[in-house]
Amino acid sequence: MAEATLSQRILESYDDLTRQERRLADLLLENPDLLGLHSATEISGKANVSKATTARFFRRLGYASFKTAQKKAREGSNAPEPRSRPEKLERKVGRGQLADHLAGDVQNLVRTIETLRSDELNMAIHLLARAEKFWVVGFGDNYPLAHFARALLIRIKPDIRMIPIGGFSVPEEFASISPTDAMLALGVGRKTRNLRSIMRSAIRAGVQVIYLTDQAARGSAEVANVTLRCRTRGVSVYESVVAPVSLITYLCSAVALRIGEDAIERLHFIEHIHEEWGDLVPGDL
Repeated sequence: MAEATLSQRILESYDDLTRQERRLADLLLENPDLLGLHSATEISGKANVSKATTARFFRRLGYASFKTAQKKAREGSNAPEPRSRPEKLERKVGRGQLADHLAGDVQNLVRTIETLRSDELNMAIHLLARAEKFWVVGFGDNYPLAHFARALLIRIKPDIRMIPIGGFSVPEEFASISPTDAMLALGVGRKTRNLRSIMRSAIRAGVQVIYLTDQAARGSAEVANVTLRCRTRGVSVYESVVAPVSLITYLCSAVALRIGEDAIERLHFIEHIHEEWGDLVPGDL
């Protein structure tokens, strides 16, 4: 069995960490390379914690010392491992399992909101609201999330492009991008080469890219202007998408409010079309 990476150890222990230790955790989740490149004193300074907190933090993660963790980082044993199925699944079923599921998702929401930086969140809303058109990108498991985001955004803005779409070639779709656009890129869990290529090309084209991903993802200026991380820890077979769905909903609502009257008028116009066509069942089925 492969040894747990630094990011995996942090995510496993995150709920038990003190506030000071979480500063270190957030710093290293965002940039795991710091461990191999800087001393304990330098990392303590970057996280604004004491050196004693840093030493205690690495012992809590299961390392003998900071030096041990740093040695593993330099040997590359803290590199992200391919995601694998859990070797042992909980057999508990019924209300107990449901309670664990609920508690896990509540923790995912709380920790996500605690770690989101308000300046980055406000920047994401600002960039989306001022864009001429939106691009929503999500491959594989992120495709449903991208579809959900597009379904919300199309109600408040007329020109929403989605990648991938219906088997069409991506470069032909991407060719319509312009520097006045903004892109919401979804990278929760598995990330594809296509996603990275599109984000890099979008940045080079002058597009404002907002990257919504999980806590262990790095993000960088090479692929995104703003990176928003969600906690997605699952309690059984699957990872949780409660926090990403909640954050997408919040972002779209905030963008609608920032756009203002134009968004409200579009919402009313869509409702008017539904009423005129009579395609919605009034009340319950």
